[in-house]
Amino acid sequence: MVKHFLILFIFFFNFETQSSDELEITADQFTYDKENTRIYATGDVSIIDDKFKLNAQKVFLNNTTNVLSAREDVIIFNSDGSILKAKKIVADQELKNAIIEDNFLYIPSGEFQDKQNYLRLAAKKVERRGEYWEKLESGVFTACEICFNKKTNKYDQPLVQLRAKKIIHDKKSLNVKYYNTFVDFKGKSIFYLPYFSHASPLVKRKSGFISPAFRQNHYFGLSTDLPYYIPISDYQDITLKPKFSQKKNPALFVEHRKNFFNGEITSEISGTIENKKKTYDIKEDTKRGHIKSYGKFDLDKNSFLDFKVHRTTDRNYLNTYKYGYSDTLESFLRFKNYRNLNFYSFESYLFQDLRKNINQKGIPKIMPRFIIDLNSKKKMNSLNFESQIELANLIRTEGNETKKLFVNQNIFYPTIFRDGTYLKLGAHLNGGVYHLEKYQNPKNGKYEFNQFRSIFHPQFTVEIEKPYVKRTKQYKTIIKPRVLFLKTTPSAFNRKIPDESNVNNSDVDYYDLFNKNRLSGKDRSDSINRLDYGLHFLKQSNISQITSKIGIAQSYQFDDHNYLPKNSGISDKFSNILADLEVSPSKFVKFNSIFSVNKNNFSIKNAYSTMLINFKNTYLSINNIKAPAVLNNVGEEIIEGKNQYNFMFEQKLSDYWSFSTSSTFDKKKKLKFHNIDAKIKYEDECLGVSFDWKRQYTHNPEDPTSNSFLFLFTLKEIMENDI
Repeated sequence: MVKHFLILFIFFFNFETQSSDELEITADQFTYDKENTRIYATGDVSIIDDKFKLNAQKVFLNNTTNVLSAREDVIIFNSDGSILKAKKIVADQELKNAIIEDNFLYIPSGEFQDKQNYLRLAAKKVERRGEYWEKLESGVFTACEICFNKKTNKYDQPLVQLRAKKIIHDKKSLNVKYYNTFVDFKGKSIFYLPYFSHASPLVKRKSGFISPAFRQNHYFGLSTDLPYYIPISDYQDITLKPKFSQKKNPALFVEHRKNFFNGEITSEISGTIENKKKTYDIKEDTKRGHIKSYGKFDLDKNSFLDFKVHRTTDRNYLNTYKYGYSDTLESFLRFKNYRNLNFYSFESYLFQDLRKNINQKGIPKIMPRFIIDLNSKKKMNSLNFESQIELANLIRTEGNETKKLFVNQNIFYPTIFRDGTYLKLGAHLNGGVYHLEKYQNPKNGKYEFNQFRSIFHPQFTVEIEKPYVKRTKQYKTIIKPRVLFLKTTPSAFNRKIPDESNVNNSDVDYYDLFNKNRLSGKDRSDSINRLDYGLHFLKQSNISQITSKIGIAQSYQFDDHNYLPKNSGISDKFSNILADLEVSPSKFVKFNSIFSVNKNNFSIKNAYSTMLINFKNTYLSINNIKAPAVLNNVGEEIIEGKNQYNFMFEQKLSDYWSFSTSSTFDKKKKLKFHNIDAKIKYEDECLGVSFDWKRQYTHNPEDPTSNSFLFLFTLKEIMENDI
């Protein structure tokens, strides 16, 4: 298919010529008058200026009257990338006043499918008066390509175009105004507008409506979002997104963005007034909404400051109104400084837990938290140092309040021998002081006040690795055994201080096994005399992307204990078998799984598995998460286990059509689905249309299991803005 781009106009075309005696002109033939005030050039005429290049077959210049006339195959290449084609141009040599006949203009508008796309304007006649005003007669605007049809020997009608009797381009207000306008689809008029306007293609940021979205679901009925974009300055803008629905009162979402020379702030706020009577714990006339603001600033090359405020009026609002949802909303203020290998930070955190039956008064506030992290430069055959000091204050409206000072000191000596053996000797000291207020003793349930507790926890480690490498013309094979021996003191302190790091949901995997503390946080430790051992195997092709990798490891504990979570997989003498498997039989297929195997019956206990297929126009992703239940300090189940599958499939049907679907379900809950999503989408250089169907299975009482339909229609470069 031979493609032809038809666009209109000189009025979007920014250039000013110099006087004719300053122009560089080449042609096959020149004719002059005696005074050289009139020049007539014919045959492949080319006029070159700093701002443009003009090609034509015939050009007439009159320096006395300041007239430039060009005809036959007129093409003007502008420095901004736009291209003008016209049958005839008569203008002053500054092009402030001009008459252009049968003109077409191509205006660059970004790339689509790795190819430059253009806006297209065409008109029978353009009249330009002055510097800021142009009128087009019988004008057409489209962002669609126009293809030459070999069967009909004609150019096809564009998919979508605006056709108007008169078009006014106001370059001062940067608006394009259409009068008596028809919207054509494949050459057929489908809609009439007596008046229509949009931002000039000369402007990248202009106030106006962005593509609307239409939805249908149980809670709102038929609803629509009508976003309106307002640029405040080159570095600041606002987007207003009112939501109108069949069953609910209107809601308003506002997003504000501002860039600074050293940072940025993005904020969003929304709100509505509930109109339902006593429904789902929300009364009539209840004000509902949320605020979310994030900012980041580079104070200098080593320091930065960031903050976030994220709060909502109730736990169901964000999920119901589709403004983004998380179990916990985090607000913070952080200052961080990096100097060489050292790190310093000052932090404060607030949390809002949106899970059901959570006492908000028991959620801790961290105000403040100081961290100092000092590190020596890592050197072989030399002592290396790591020091960390943490001071934190945790307060609650109800429940325990904790002030703690924690110090961690590591000294290690790494060595590599000639045969490749890696040896690392380490000495580690963990110590802390805790001040406890309103602490509830887990043994008797009684509250203790104004209590001081301290911990002292030394460790000694020996780590050995020995790689065995074999190379052939086709493959590289690496086998690397690894051993870690850890000697420590008993960790009796684990029952004397509160667990503020929620480590009982421990999920130890292959990469955690060789850590000194395999549980998260510092308030709990699995410290015990133990031996960790494992084997890493890698086979990789030198001529393709075929890769096989497996790591397998286990831990043996010399001492008995009773403080590790029973479902952690590391509480017995011999831990579960932990593994990491990755297989890539080709560049199109990849499988990865991090899992643990029960040592007694060899069943899969924990698993995080992913399979990816990415072949030409087909993409498939399958993820599996298998995790045990989360237990609290006394062994009670607070979060049930899961065996969850996530599917995502996308198929490109043609150059413009695609289909995608995704779903999530939990096999442990008898194939209980969380969501199902299916979308069909059409997108070309000028038009975007998508239809999205969702069925959600949530625990949100306001919006129970229901179908949701979303329709999105976009006329590119008309309804979209380059924001």
